[in-house]
Amino acid sequence: MEKKSGKKTENIRVTSIARRINFQSVLRRLWSYIVVDFFAVLLFAAAFVYAADVVNAGGFSIFNRREIFFGSDEAGALTEESVDDAGALADNVADGANGVDADGQGKKGRSIEDLVYRVSSPAWDVEDSAYHADSPERKEENMRLDKHEALYTLEIGKWLYPLCVAGCAVLVIELFQLINLAVYGTRLVRENLRPLNEIAARAHALSELAFDEAKYRSLEDAISKLKVDAIDTGIHMHDKDLRGIETALNGLLERIRDAYRQQAQFVSDASHELRTPIAVIQGYVNMLDRWGKEDEAVLEESIEAIKNESNHMQKLVEQLLFLARGDFNRQNLDMQRLCLNDVMREVYDESVMIDEKHHYIYEETEKVFVYGDNAMLKQSARILIDNAAKYTDEGEEIIIRAGEKGGSPCYSVQDNGIGMSAHDLEHAFDRFYRADTVRSSKTGGTGLGLSIAKWIVDRHGGYYDILSREGIGTRFDVVFPQV
Repeated sequence: MEKKSGKKTENIRVTSIARRINFQSVLRRLWSYIVVDFFAVLLFAAAFVYAADVVNAGGFSIFNRREIFFGSDEAGALTEESVDDAGALADNVADGANGVDADGQGKKGRSIEDLVYRVSSPAWDVEDSAYHADSPERKEENMRLDKHEALYTLEIGKWLYPLCVAGCAVLVIELFQLINLAVYGTRLVRENLRPLNEIAARAHALSELAFDEAKYRSLEDAISKLKVDAIDTGIHMHDKDLRGIETALNGLLERIRDAYRQQAQFVSDASHELRTPIAVIQGYVNMLDRWGKEDEAVLEESIEAIKNESNHMQKLVEQLLFLARGDFNRQNLDMQRLCLNDVMREVYDESVMIDEKHHYIYEETEKVFVYGDNAMLKQSARILIDNAAKYTDEGEEIIIRAGEKGGSPCYSVQDNGIGMSAHDLEHAFDRFYRADTVRSSKTGGTGLGLSIAKWIVDRHGGYYDILSREGIGTRFDVVFPQV
């Protein structure tokens, strides 16, 4: 009973908050309607006055006299010729007040369609002060100037009426929206507040739960008894109160296990790659120790082999350090807007100068631009070109292109070398992965080049599109986001 009473009190409190929020929302909506409608009418009136003066009077003047009246009033208005004395004027005004005209007939009914807009020139020049205000001449002049010279007259009632109808329709719509917001707004606010209310209620319920120390001790024991070699089993308490914590811990353990496996695989691959050059160096050192002191041929061969293997080890260590910095986000990129055509042409010129054993061709369609690091983009292209040169026979062509693919900037490197199988394509970017045919060849590769190239392209938001056929060749298309 107490729980139901507390829930009812909470619902009342939430409803009260929703009503206050909705009331403020209605007031803000009403004020916005008033401000918008006022400035809309004001802007329309100003535009009408200005346009009417420009079209009908040749220009706008703020000193013109403007009148809006019913067209039926003009018919009964007094002219200067019909006013003989003050008595006649008073009689006519009295007749107008009684609803009859000068002929004793009643006035016509007025409507908004009879409205007339008239613009007259200024009555007099304010600098003209030749007459005294009380002199007969001045009085006569004032009576004469009471009739302004009309510049133009417009019957605005015919089109003002539909505008008024449209304005009334807008007001009705706004009023309907305000009523709808006032009636149903509280419910919408309550629905929007429901997630927050549920979180608050859940937190309150958790705070009132009885603390069972035995459950947490059992969880602590399960964690402490977990072994590294049995990490795959995870933690299983079979307690619904600890199910959320159990799921979170098992997810964390899963990620730790994946990271551990990747690290172990990486160390194993690195050890394997370093073991071969170390063994070669050690063998030649032993050979030097035995025969190199006396045999110059053995000495030269050993020195050359040690030099090659040490260079290979240096390259491998540099690539490992590059990937390690990339994995820990310590590899900084100098991002800027670049012309991809210029970058690829520089790489092409370097390749022609360094490698004379292959025939390089550069092609480009249109100028394309990317947002990236100049040095990193060159490095990714050099890796692909170096791979193409390694697995392409001497004298064959290697084509370098720059242009667009699907509307996005792209560069490609194409060769007619040994190609790759479908299985090799799936693992092309895996670290230390090399096909069996590649491993048996004397290319001197480390198996990290394509991994580095992929990291660079990934950091630039791009992707690879590879087309390869065994015995025919391979084409790497590198596509970047549009600038």
